[in-house]
Parts: sequence; structure tokens; C-alpha cells
Amino acid sequence: MKILQIIYESRDNPFGTGGAGLRAYEIYGRLKDRHDITLLCMRYPGAADGEIEGLRHVFVGAESRSLARSVFSYTVKAAQFVRRLGGSYDVIVENFLPSTPVFSRLLTRTPVILQVQGVMERHSLKKFSPAYAVPMYLVEGAYPSLYEHFIFVSAVTKDKVMAGRGKKAGLCEVIPNGINRELLDTAPEERDYILFFSRIDTYTKGLDLLMAAFGVIADDFPGLRLVLAGYEFDRFSALRDMLRPDLRGRVEYAGFVTGTRKQELLSGAAVVVLPSRHESSPISILEAAACARPVIVSDIPELAFVREQQMGVSFKSGSSDDLSRKMTHLLNDSGLRRGLGLQGRDYARQFLWDTIAPCFENALQLVADEKRP
Repeated sequence: MKILQIIYESRDNPFGTGGAGLRAYEIYGRLKDRHDITLLCMRYPGAADGEIEGLRHVFVGAESRSLARSVFSYTVKAAQFVRRLGGSYDVIVENFLPSTPVFSRLLTRTPVILQVQGVMERHSLKKFSPAYAVPMYLVEGAYPSLYEHFIFVSAVTKDKVMAGRGKKAGLCEVIPNGINRELLDTAPEERDYILFFSRIDTYTKGLDLLMAAFGVIADDFPGLRLVLAGYEFDRFSALRDMLRPDLRGRVEYAGFVTGTRKQELLSGAAVVVLPSRHESSPISILEAAACARPVIVSDIPELAFVREQQMGVSFKSGSSDDLSRKMTHLLNDSGLRRGLGLQGRDYARQFLWDTIAPCFENALQLVADEKRP
């Protein structure tokens, strides 16, 4: 197949690479020897078309340091690219973000799959100014009705999107995120820190709640540190300043980590915490589970599997008081931490990128077969 993936994220993008980007590299990296794959990504200063990790990259948009300008320009230029060259591909996968509605389904006769990571719903109205939030909220609600084929990363997101669709889809698959096999062989070596491992995004990821909860429990655990790792969407220094001065030195920013450093951070955490207000299907939770680490998450529907699979505990979303209670409970019970970690590792074994990639490939082939000369 000749595949076009529309996704603004790419390696070395200064605006960050999140779960959608990681998913693309993991899956397509396993398919690149059998298919002709092009990633259509957002241009950034210094970006150059060519191969990255064996995958063809085409960068479109403005070479700007402004995220808003880059996103707008990318959306326009990506749409122009699809209109001009979309017919040369067998199948197109558009990664859906309400901030980058390319409308690819309307611009080419090539079959298009809308891949939906997650939905913000009314959280966009709380996070962004009305000038951005209202259009995003309206696009998120209406956009999927334009498409016939879907890949969802979680069943919860699928149910939310398809409930308001009103007509049957041609393809409607849930193909989850995954992990690399080597994480399952990592020996847990618990150290004296709590780990947050995701995008440094205060509202979405609930980092204000985490800071408040850490401030409550810190005196009871004087040797405990808080380590944050991930792309710095919001400033780490602003988060650290939420704490009283004597605690700020116990909070560290590890940066955007990969490879061996990521494994070390995950395997050494006493507890991994993801206090998100909304989510899709976070890879970091699966990776923490694969490393046999217990997790604490908010009780939103997308993260209910953590409690159901007995791989961690949940707290009331939006409540830093409940989060601090759950953190204290786990930190005081080493046996519970170990048991939850082992249960999580067993659960994570189901989600290997090596088995997920062929499922993704099969879904694309089914849709590509619709294309007629």
C-alpha cells in the first residue's frame, strides 16, 4: 500500500511529540518494509523533507516559532497537499485534532480513515480562550460526521464519538496503544520518588492537583521527591512555584526522555501518578504497568481500566485532597504497591506494538481495497 498519514507531530518538533506521534513511529516503523509510507507533518524551523527513522516525511506550513501560526498554516497547507496529491495514495489516515481540521475526506477520492485519539468535550471551553475554544468545541462535535471510516484508540472514545454520529460507519475499529517488549523485562528498583510521565500541561494533565497533593504529603515523607518528565507545554518553573519555598528543591524536571533513561525513570518510581482531567489512552500508564509500577489516576471513564484491572487506584477527578489521600495510602503500603505493579505487568503483556501494528495494517488494507482505478 501507498499510505499517507496526516499528523502534525514529528521527531524533533520544538512544539513536542505526544502519544499520537509516538504511536505513528511505533506502528509505521514496523510496516515500513512492506509499504510506501509518507508522514505529512507540521513544518518547524530547520525542518527538512526526507527520511526520519526510515519513514518519508513531508513538512508543510509556516516555519514559525509561534504555535498558533504554525498550526493554522499547517492545516491550510496540509489540505492543499491532499487536494493536489491525495489521489496518488491508496489510503489516507488523518489524525484528528479539532485545532487542525484538514477536511481530507472532502478533498480526494482516495479513501480516508479518521484516527481519533481522544476528545476534549467541554474541557476545551475551560482550557482555552473563547476565540479558540468555541470553534474547537464545534469542530470536535461535527467533524466526525463527514467521515465513513474510523480507528479509535480506546472503546470509551469510540462510544462518545459514535453516539452522536447517527449513521453506520464503513470501518469502526478500536486499535489500542502499546508498549515495547523490553519494558516487560525491566527489573523494578523502587526509589524515593513519585513520577509524573506525560506532557507538562497543567490543566489537561491535572498538574496543579499534583502540586497541591504533594504539598500536603511532603512533610510526612521527608525523603520523597516528585519527578516530572515530558514535553514542556507549560513552564515547569511555574508549577514548582506553586509549592512553598522549602519544598521546591524536592521537585525535579527530567525533560523529554526516551530509551534507557525512560526505562530507568519508570522502573525506579515508587508510584506513577497521572491526575488528568481528560485523557485519550495514555501510553505512559501502559509503560508504567509494563515496568511493574503501581499507578494513581483520576476516575474519568478513559482511565477506569486501571481500577478494573487492579493495577492501581483512582481518585476523584479534580480533588487534590483525595489525590493526597490515595498517594499516602500507597506510599505507606509496600505490599500493595508490589501487588498492583505485578498485576499491571500482566495486563500490559496484551499490548505489544509488535501485535498492534499488524492489526492496524489489516484495517488500512480493508479500506484501501475500496479504491477503484
